[in-house]
Amino acid sequence: MRLRILFSESERSSVRILGRSAEEYLSREFADFPCERGRAEELPPPEEGETLAVIPLDMPLVTVEDVREGIARVRKYGLKELMLGGAESGAKLIVGGEGRTGYTLDSPHFVKVDSAKNRALVYNQMKERVITRLLEAGVFLPDPSLVAVDDTVTVSAGAELLPFCRLEGDTTVAEGARIEGAYLKDCVIGRDARVLMSHLTGTRVGARSEVGPFARLRDAVIGEDCRIGDFVEVKNSSVGEGAKSAHLAYIGDADVGAKVNVGCGTVFCNYDGKNKHRTAVGDRCFIGANVNLVAPLRLGEGSFVAAGTTVTEDVPSDAFVIGRSRQTVKTDSKRKNT
Repeated sequence: MRLRILFSESERSSVRILGRSAEEYLSREFADFPCERGRAEELPPPEEGETLAVIPLDMPLVTVEDVREGIARVRKYGLKELMLGGAESGAKLIVGGEGRTGYTLDSPHFVKVDSAKNRALVYNQMKERVITRLLEAGVFLPDPSLVAVDDTVTVSAGAELLPFCRLEGDTTVAEGARIEGAYLKDCVIGRDARVLMSHLTGTRVGARSEVGPFARLRDAVIGEDCRIGDFVEVKNSSVGEGAKSAHLAYIGDADVGAKVNVGCGTVFCNYDGKNKHRTAVGDRCFIGANVNLVAPLRLGEGSFVAAGTTVTEDVPSDAFVIGRSRQTVKTDSKRKNT
């Protein structure tokens, strides 16, 4: 029996569930079969020996196995038409030739995304499919109920997804990586990297690097063996191999070299009120605590910026720069006389 698929039009075909639209799920599932779009009543009836499967484009859970089960029932009972989930679902099998009608095949997959309740039902079934695929591939999920992963995400065997993760979009997680309590969208996480309770979008994290807790990375490239600690934000910047910013810093529109230390309270001052400017930090620089780097700016390799300094001019390699008021200490007696 030849099988032809008709995807019936729906205003809700673009509804997205775990990274894909309802239509995308169906197109992928039935990619090996002849498929058309339109309305069943507008097509000529199936020919003798042919079966037409009508599937609404807002019913993304339907599988090839569902259709095959329906065809088996059609053959067993000599049916001409079989409803999939009842007449209201709009899904059915129509067989070329004579036969009886009025039979229904029920399945939890015959659910449309036509209400908040049904959309939640579809979401949870699709989530279970994604989680099952990850577990079978060797990904460690100690509590799958507390993890949400888009169907578009790729996670390698040996990676760990711990509770309260949300992975979206074109995200890839390599073997040995450990993600816990983090939000990742369109990210690449390297081998044996760690991301803890942080928010990352459009970011690459190199092998063995650590991010978090409570870090925010946007359009960033983090090299291997780096440390991006708590309350550090990295935006539109690259951080070289072995560099670290342990806590409380803003790195924006910058190129930070290898083995650089970015001290607590450091701010890359990238915005002048009208335009954004970049900062370049050479390899092996040491930037002390509470430093302001006013872009556009370049720090040469091996330079040392003292704590509390505001840097407004380029610094040559292997230089020491300090720019703060000289400390004045007064005793109680001297203060009384001033």
